[in-house]
Amino acid sequence: MKKNIEIKFLIDCEEHLPILAKLWYEEISRHWVPDASIEKAKERLLAHSNKEKIPMAIVALHDNNPVGMACLRDTDGIRPGVTPWLGSLVVDPTYRGKKIGEVLIDTVKRQAKLLHYDRLYLLAFDPTIPNWYSRLGWQTIGDDSLLGHRVTVMSIVI
Repeated sequence: MKKNIEIKFLIDCEEHLPILAKLWYEEISRHWVPDASIEKAKERLLAHSNKEKIPMAIVALHDNNPVGMACLRDTDGIRPGVTPWLGSLVVDPTYRGKKIGEVLIDTVKRQAKLLHYDRLYLLAFDPTIPNWYSRLGWQTIGDDSLLGHRVTVMSIVI
């Protein structure tokens, strides 16, 4: 499946913003973020329409349909001064298990490296997710709290 996936910056495929905002809302924010909405997701993602600076969003497309995304940003709302962060990694449930998440992570890591970072951070709301990231080389560096939820903080050298 990976070879049928095209990776683009959000700025190069903004027409997919409504679908990506809905995907992000349905799979992530409605579960963890108070007063989340698709409209707020659109506004937040629009700020990620960059190629050469943070924040940026990377989109996975299959037959020109968005099936996932990941973001590179300065902060994810915790640990001031710790930067940059992999955030909003989401893959459409019908496309999971096809390595799309790994491709998105690798792309975000490359972009962070191009911007002269040597480490990347993430936070995981779902307590089962750190196991998956650990298999990809991420290390748990601690726990924190965000929006009233316990989160696991992880990092990887890039």
